[in-house]
Amino acid sequence: MRYLILFSFAFWLALCPPAMSQGLSAYDNPSQGAPSFSQGPDISASYLKEARKYRKQGRYELARQSYAQALSTCRSNAKLDIIKRELAGVELLLRTIR
Repeated sequence: MRYLILFSFAFWLALCPPAMSQGLSAYDNPSQGAPSFSQGPDISASYLKEARKYRKQGRYELARQSYAQALSTCRSNAKLDIIKRELAGVELLLRTIR
């Protein structure tokens, strides 16, 4: 049983990347740099378009949900400010209606 544990540990060390065997993560390795979050499509634009469509139709709850999704997937500070401003307007409308 003891040999099985030692063998499995040695097997794990042989298979894992060098950074993991030294106790480092991808963030600790300066040669690789920090992981990039700019990969993939920017879906916040589609959520923003959907939210504006709902707002124009008077469907403010759905617009608020779409704005929240756009806010959570936004990548640029300029768009973030626009989304926050429009979301605040929709929330004010909802508060006024209630």
